[in-house]
Amino acid sequence: MESQRRESLREAGLTSEDFAWFDLFGWDDSRVPEPRLDELAAFRRRESALNATIAQLSYTERGASLEGRLAAAIGARCADAQDRASGDVDS
Repeated sequence: MESQRRESLREAGLTSEDFAWFDLFGWDDSRVPEPRLDELAAFRRRESALNATIAQLSYTERGASLEGRLAAAIGARCADAQDRASGDVDS
């Protein structure tokens, strides 16, 4: 990942632990792991930091960006985990 992008993410609140977490699955939005319930806050914090770095982009640009795809995948994984925890498993 380019250094300018990493710096923007660091300024948005990602830590070295977060970078290591993303590195585990190669920054690939299709490989974002499912969170355990005790990990939801960290997942949401990462999602928020990613969204903060692309806030100035258009909706289309956000969706096409790495940060936007990762934030969407993290949000979806969190929603799935919360649905399972509440017993709502329609899908």
